[in-house]
Amino acid sequence: MERKKLLLLILFVIPMMTIGQINSKKTWNLSVGSDLIYPENNFRTTHGWGYGFSLKAEYLFQKHTSFTIGTGWYHLAGKRNDIFNPDGDPAIGFPIKAGLRYYLGSFYIGGEGGWIQQSRFRTGNGFIYAFSIGDELITGKNRNSLDLSIRHEVWNTDKPRGLVALRLAYEFRLK
Repeated sequence: MERKKLLLLILFVIPMMTIGQINSKKTWNLSVGSDLIYPENNFRTTHGWGYGFSLKAEYLFQKHTSFTIGTGWYHLAGKRNDIFNPDGDPAIGFPIKAGLRYYLGSFYIGGEGGWIQQSRFRTGNGFIYAFSIGDELITGKNRNSLDLSIRHEVWNTDKPRGLVALRLAYEFRLK
């Protein structure tokens, strides 16, 4: 148990204390990333693992707080299920989201909400919301970074469908 506590300290607390704020105030960043998606609960009975691609813009308006806007494309493989998905159709989502991030050094927490167009499986429009935690790792002198995050997301089209996604993105500083 003590080793777990020490590992958590090394992975999260020490980097937050030793690394300064990733971004400067009043700057723009643009990230391009890929997502690995795992459906939760009832969504898992009709769909398997998925993948996606995302594009996100971020404006840091306070020392530790930023506004984000993003879009993407997600694909979850369909599973044949005689009752809920007899054709084994995949679920395809096209979201548009806006939200806020709060930084603690390079570590951040965030929340987003918006609209999603779901197709192939239960086609329709709906509300989407997500909560995430992540870390940005500086890659060089230009202060660009790798953005690694995990998020919990819910699609509310005909009924709520939850998923967990791991995102790896490259973030460009636009100033």
